[in-house]
Amino acid sequence: MEVLEINERALNFKNSVITIGSFDGIHLGHRKLMEITKDSAAKLNSVSVVLTFHPHPLRVLHPERKIHLITTFEKKVELIEETGIDYLIYIKFTPEFANMPPEDFIKNIIAKKLNPVKMIVGHDFGFGAKKSGGIPLLEKLSYEMGFGLEVVEPVVIDGEIVSSTLIRRLVAAGRVCAANRFLGRYYSVHGLVVKGCGRGRQLGFPTANIIPEEELFPKDGVYATHVKINGEIYFSVTNVGSNPTFNDIMRRIESYIFDFDGDVYGNEIEVFFVERLREEIKFDNIAELESRIKKDIELASLILKRRRKKPDCLESVGIL
Repeated sequence: MEVLEINERALNFKNSVITIGSFDGIHLGHRKLMEITKDSAAKLNSVSVVLTFHPHPLRVLHPERKIHLITTFEKKVELIEETGIDYLIYIKFTPEFANMPPEDFIKNIIAKKLNPVKMIVGHDFGFGAKKSGGIPLLEKLSYEMGFGLEVVEPVVIDGEIVSSTLIRRLVAAGRVCAANRFLGRYYSVHGLVVKGCGRGRQLGFPTANIIPEEELFPKDGVYATHVKINGEIYFSVTNVGSNPTFNDIMRRIESYIFDFDGDVYGNEIEVFFVERLREEIKFDNIAELESRIKKDIELASLILKRRRKKPDCLESVGIL
């Protein structure tokens, strides 16, 4: 897959099939759009294109909301590449671009630069200044400019429409099992391993502490997780929080990695959240903490082994 900024160079596509969106999280609804785009492009002898925006439009339009994104731009690129799309093209989202009339967006960017034979959009697709353009206008413009249009119905699971907003809410509440169902993969964070306080090693459970690049942390607590190190997957148990037993203040993500004794300081690792085990607890003494850590490890191991026998989104992280 080739990644291009739309103004980087002339995009002289003979023809293309395009889907458009912010695509934060690359959840099952997004994947449905991309699969249809890829299949349509193959049938129409065209290239498949995902058109997105960077930074996320809400960051520009509503900075006061302090939105926590599900994926970094780099992770978004990685996940889109996994779908088999030919081109990921992004538009630098600025206040000036946000004020573009919807007709100008379709005529001057979509039609002129990407030469679509077909567009694939979601049922709630909006475009142009203040999303003033909707499906009826897009149908009119596509007819006038001679490209096809397919409007895709949402993916619904247990009566809920899959959306990035819903997934953010679930992850922030610690409901990672539910979030993973809508994502079609395990929610993950990745970052550089840094030295912690060394308490885990003193207790016999050394942890890998990361400074995550993602901004969306699961709710404080203890989770059954997988950790990916240099392409290898390990079982792990992860604490998200500030270690109240030791009256720490800074929130951390620290993982005890099963059957691993290598040095990972300074390396990038990725932590995949499988299931929440419990709240973070302030223990009265070190002995209570040590006993509970042992129970957390046993429970996490049981859960992760059970999931391996009955897969749940494992393929997407290369475990199977």
